[in-house]
Amino acid sequence: MLEEENEIEIKCPNCSPADETWHEVLKPGQSPVAKCMDCGHTHSYRIPRVKMKTVKIIVSNMEDSVVMQTLLPEEERFFIDDEFVVEDINSGDVVPIMITVLECGDKRKPSAAVKDIDTIWGRAIDEITVKVAIQQREITDPAEIKVPGDFKFVVGQNVKVDGKDYPIVSIKVRGGSFRSKEGDFVLAKKVKRVYAKKPIYGRRGRY
Repeated sequence: MLEEENEIEIKCPNCSPADETWHEVLKPGQSPVAKCMDCGHTHSYRIPRVKMKTVKIIVSNMEDSVVMQTLLPEEERFFIDDEFVVEDINSGDVVPIMITVLECGDKRKPSAAVKDIDTIWGRAIDEITVKVAIQQREITDPAEIKVPGDFKFVVGQNVKVDGKDYPIVSIKVRGGSFRSKEGDFVLAKKVKRVYAKKPIYGRRGRY
């Protein structure tokens, strides 16, 4: 289970009882309620306690290296060549990497759970995956696109998904804030999620 503040990845009893999908959290707290972004179904759910661990990350970029620290769920498993975005808990810097080494004690393993990992070595990569939520009335379609880390997402401009353009209405920044004023922009490496709208066509045309 993954959680991103007002969104959570859980199983949907209506459309995805076996696999987790992204949901919008409608009611947090002891009796939480969420709406599935795939089918729009609203339902309650349980949140298991997730133990977190601080892991050292050594990021190499050409001949330079930087040491970072990030919080990761203990049960999450990583593999060599996995790509993920490291957010340093001290500086707040965000760097997309590809994992090259997983150190567990005095051993290096091809895969390991976070609880067993002491250090992750990774190579900085230029291209990262950004999550996009495309909204139309009550339904939200989740999507992912790959862009350079320094790519600018601009509120009011279009984001291209599967060859189609969708106007950006807001951008969720890592750290919790939103950008929703036309002209506001966020670099891809600092984006948590992009929210866009699906154009609606009626008798009078597009509106």
